[in-house]
Amino acid sequence: MMALSADNKRIYIRRAVFALLLLATAVIQNTKGFLPEPFGVRAFPLIPLTVCLGMHERDVPGLFFGLGAGLIWDAFSAAPHGYYAFLLMSAGFLSGALIATVMRNNIMTALLLTVTSSFAVVTLNWLITYVFNGYGGAGMAYLTFYLPSFAYTLLFLPLCFYAVRVIKNKLI
Repeated sequence: MMALSADNKRIYIRRAVFALLLLATAVIQNTKGFLPEPFGVRAFPLIPLTVCLGMHERDVPGLFFGLGAGLIWDAFSAAPHGYYAFLLMSAGFLSGALIATVMRNNIMTALLLTVTSSFAVVTLNWLITYVFNGYGGAGMAYLTFYLPSFAYTLLFLPLCFYAVRVIKNKLI
């Protein structure tokens, strides 16, 4: 039997810790009443966590972390199966690929990528839920729930970024 090298062992341990962090974040996000919901607005901390994991672990691991986060979110959601898996998989992969090729890994880049990913997820949710189904009051729903949810989600970015950074630096 072939033994794991010390470097590979650290990578596996680090990614297992990241998977547990992802699972804990999914439970926190999807448990009613765990996070405050001011004026009925919900936060989606899986989005910034997926972006940060993609940034720190690069494209392919980011893809798989995004896929895992999305599948867990899909299990709790009324959306079609695979919807969040596709969106978060794309966010994780693109974040990792951009960091590997053209961007630097810092909090401002994380903010840019999280703003883009969160805005895309929230706006697609709104389009599919209200606009494509022809419901009335779509504009008001966007202004009173979806855009505030987008802003609330961004509040979790510093926590996600520095948690992932600390874990990666401790378990290199």
